[in-house]
Formats: sequence, C-alpha cells, structure tokens
Amino acid sequence: MMRLKTLLRSVLLMAAVVSGCTLTQEHAAPPASAYVTEVSADLEEISVTRTTRTQYLPGTTPACDVAPFKSASEQHYDSWSVKLRSSDARMANTHVTRTGGFAACFGTIAPDGSFPMYAWGSQATVSYRALGECRFMHSKPPAAGLLVLNCRADFSGLPNRYIGGYLTTSSLAPSGGKSGLDVPGYLSTSIITMRLWKKTG
Repeated sequence: MMRLKTLLRSVLLMAAVVSGCTLTQEHAAPPASAYVTEVSADLEEISVTRTTRTQYLPGTTPACDVAPFKSASEQHYDSWSVKLRSSDARMANTHVTRTGGFAACFGTIAPDGSFPMYAWGSQATVSYRALGECRFMHSKPPAAGLLVLNCRADFSGLPNRYIGGYLTTSSLAPSGGKSGLDVPGYLSTSIITMRLWKKTG
C-alpha cells in the first residue's frame, strides 16, 4: 500500500511538471514577426514628441475663456520629433524636426497636486483639442528649479477619419513660471505620447 501511494505521488508530480512546461510554452512571447501588423494595419497612429515652451502668459487670457475652468496661465509649445537608439531605446536626439505646436491653458493647483489642462494645436497634419489634467509626482526633482509631473488628456475636434484618442506626458518643467529657465542637461518640458484610432470600413 505504501509503495502504491509513493508511486501515485510520483505520477502526480511528473504530471504537474509536464503541465507546467506545457503552460510555459503556450504562454511564451510570440516571435517579433507577430507584431508587424501593429503598425502596418494602419488602424492607429502613435507619435512620440518632445516639447519646448515658447511663451508663458500668466493669469486668465481671452484664448483660455473656452476652457471649462478658470485658467491660471496660457502656455505655448513647439513639438519636435525624436530619435531613439535602437540598441537600448535611449534617447539619442531630441530635436530632429519640428512637427507641430500647441497652446495650453492650465488651472489652479488643487491640494492633491493636480490641476486641469485644456489644449489645442496640431501634430503634423492632425489638428486637435485636448482636455484633461496634470499632476505633480512624488519623485524628487533631479535638480533645483525643476518640477516633476505628468499629464493626460482626451482628444476632441479631430479630423473625421479618427474615432478618438488620447495623450500622456512625462514632464520635467522649469519652476518659476514666466521666469523659469531650462536646466542644462535635463530634457524640458515634456515627452508626449499620442495615440489616435482611425475609423475602419
């Protein structure tokens, strides 16, 4: 009887090992070729740009009257294409070509560190409006005179060929408002990722 139990345990253990190997193989990452259609299918457009601030207007401005909140500043930015190093995806060039620009209205900062954002502009040939919020992060700034934050916003007012989309930012902005200066050695103000979904059929 003891031998039978030992044999049964061995069989169950072997089955579990084989099952685990099979599961690992079934859930292994597919080959790189499986991802080709993510771009070639042309169902969405994804762009990654960096921004540089070109103008800062404090207070409520006429252009920001269309924002669904009282603005604390109106700011203008240029957008630039970037180049990544293929070996490790590190940023190699942050100013390849100017690809567009936008203006943004920012509201007052709430106690939780968030503040509303309303923007309008264009990326290449695509005009848009965007509504969302920004939020200061807990990450410690790498140098004095810098603020760490991120923003997210939903698109509207897109050309008819799009269903919709959104943007997110990774931002390191100079503090000091209108008098804020970029800190040498750090990318300011933002890296923006935009995703636009196209209509089909």
